[in-house]
Amino acid sequence: MELYIQMGHNTGKLALEHLEDFGDGTVILSPMNILPNNIGNFSDKVHKKNGRVFLDPQLYYPRKFHKKLSEYAYWPNEDITALEAGQFDQVVSGLADLNKEIDSDVFILPSNTAKRIDSLWNKVQKLIIESAQKYAPDMEYMHTIAISSEVANDENQIEQITSFVEEWDIPGVYIVCEHPEKFYLVDRPLWVSNIMSLAAGIKRQHKKVVIGYASHQLLCMALTKCDAVASGNYLNVRWFKPEHFETTEEKKPGRRALWYYCPQALSEYKIPFLDIANRMKLLNRMEPPATMRNPYSDMLFSGGLPSSTGFGEKETFRHYLYCLRKQCQNSVRGTYEETKDAYLALLGTAEQLLSGLADKGIRGQDRDFTEICDVNRAAVSAFDMAYQFSLSREWGEL
Repeated sequence: MELYIQMGHNTGKLALEHLEDFGDGTVILSPMNILPNNIGNFSDKVHKKNGRVFLDPQLYYPRKFHKKLSEYAYWPNEDITALEAGQFDQVVSGLADLNKEIDSDVFILPSNTAKRIDSLWNKVQKLIIESAQKYAPDMEYMHTIAISSEVANDENQIEQITSFVEEWDIPGVYIVCEHPEKFYLVDRPLWVSNIMSLAAGIKRQHKKVVIGYASHQLLCMALTKCDAVASGNYLNVRWFKPEHFETTEEKKPGRRALWYYCPQALSEYKIPFLDIANRMKLLNRMEPPATMRNPYSDMLFSGGLPSSTGFGEKETFRHYLYCLRKQCQNSVRGTYEETKDAYLALLGTAEQLLSGLADKGIRGQDRDFTEICDVNRAAVSAFDMAYQFSLSREWGEL
């Protein structure tokens, strides 16, 4: 399983440096965060770094106004009702031109966020795919499946999506799922299990699956043989939030906390908690394993007080994505059973470390994975009951 960079605010330099660190990679461009007259130039820079370029159309909520998205020629500024009925020709034609301009490696087709899965929804998706075949017949496609939290929590609707996708003449899908109750880390095992079931069901159709707007909580997607998850710097590109896709009053940025991602604990910590860990001689437990050591976080473990090392926002984002890509690359094993055992071992290691740190008062607050370990373990158990037999047999073919 790979990690793709989900572009967002102020991500350009980060993405290019990430490609340099690994020698390759895939970047999903965000139209709301780059001007139309700059997007081609940035795409060229990505290709020169041996990177691949995708473009997220971000047509999730066309009825919500977003002044930056509306600057693009493909964006529908009127007749939204016709769009919801499947009349996507103008949008897809404009997107086809834009994808050709930036020489994208895969054409991600647009789709609105579904609040209900039924035959009408399926009809609209087929019309979008047919439009792409008309305006960009020589391009490789992925179709967007964007679903609300209500759909993601409904096992029957998830099964419907899987059934419908089997009818689509498309080689892959790009899945984005709204989080329930506006939480970064989801505390509902059924939501996690349903997303895993959706990905596995589509993978069993021998189609590619990419999960967008993801965080380290979805490392469990390795059990589905998912091709990639996409993540980025700020939380709004690690978490699919409706309000992110509309123009709201701009707030003056306050002082943002700096977070350090401890990969073996699957948790993030504010830097003052690292200072306490250093004083209590526990900081070495939070240092990344040798395979994830990187120049962005090495300074925190050089012997000085972490808060005085100069570790800033640049380093926190680059460190997070560096570690997450290593974790993704190491997540899929030779068999389904080996992959499941490795993930459960990861949860077990995280629990032990988190317990020891918490006993000393060192916690990740709202980014602490302690309770989420149980959530994901329950999700994996439910998923395993449904898919263990089929995935164990088909693993090498997916």
